[in-house]
Amino acid sequence: MTQATFFYDALNSPLGPLWMVSTREGLCFLLWKEKEADFLAEIKTRTGSLPSYDPGKLKRWRRLLTRYFLGERIRFGEPISFRVGTPFQKKIWKKMSEIPYGEARSYQWIADQLQMGRAARAVGNACGKNPLPIVIPCHRVVRQDGSLGGYTGGVAVKKKLLEIEISHQDKREGVWPISMK
Repeated sequence: MTQATFFYDALNSPLGPLWMVSTREGLCFLLWKEKEADFLAEIKTRTGSLPSYDPGKLKRWRRLLTRYFLGERIRFGEPISFRVGTPFQKKIWKKMSEIPYGEARSYQWIADQLQMGRAARAVGNACGKNPLPIVIPCHRVVRQDGSLGGYTGGVAVKKKLLEIEISHQDKREGVWPISMK
């Protein structure tokens, strides 16, 4: 693979600064970091290079994510480009992308859909490596009993993302509706 040129911008989300990284091919990373220096160090570790600040290259994503945080049901149709991930992880991320807005599925449900047996833990590990949270909705993956489980951005972030999507009358404290459709 040839060395890609990376571009970045930040969105001041209700959950803190959300850093967006893209190549010409599409969005490749979304990260919550308080400080730009921490974000840049993380991207350097993940890609081997530093991105260039270029908000113009990410304005469509900025608009989509802003609308998402305002509670609008968004279909993320802009191009993405996976720069990390094993074939196994990408298979799980693809299945997560099929979870409808406002619904949740269990880690085991994903394992069952992919005919992986009792691989809920492996699904959880792949969720934790997801480079595009929100766009690849790992926040919609919960434990079999409906409790939240973990989240790389923190459980409070996962809870807030679910609250954006799921109406208040449908949730019980700490337990989210799961549809096994």
